[in-house]
Amino acid sequence: MNEFLKFYDKVKKGSWALEIYHSSIVDWRITIGYKTTSTKHGQTIISIQDCDMELAFAKAQVALKEWLLEYEGGY
Repeated sequence: MNEFLKFYDKVKKGSWALEIYHSSIVDWRITIGYKTTSTKHGQTIISIQDCDMELAFAKAQVALKEWLLEYEGGY
């Protein structure tokens, strides 16, 4: 989790919104989208769900890196 949060803090954009959620029904859910003030509000950058916390954060970091490579030209 710490590695993901450090990476997110390094690459975050001003219009992004990070949501981390956990419950016994949904497990761990990590979502990055756009703030309500953004013209892109409603679009999702990444959405990860897993019952294993460490795996969820690792998947989220990989997904964010892949998204940055594809849409932002790198990180």
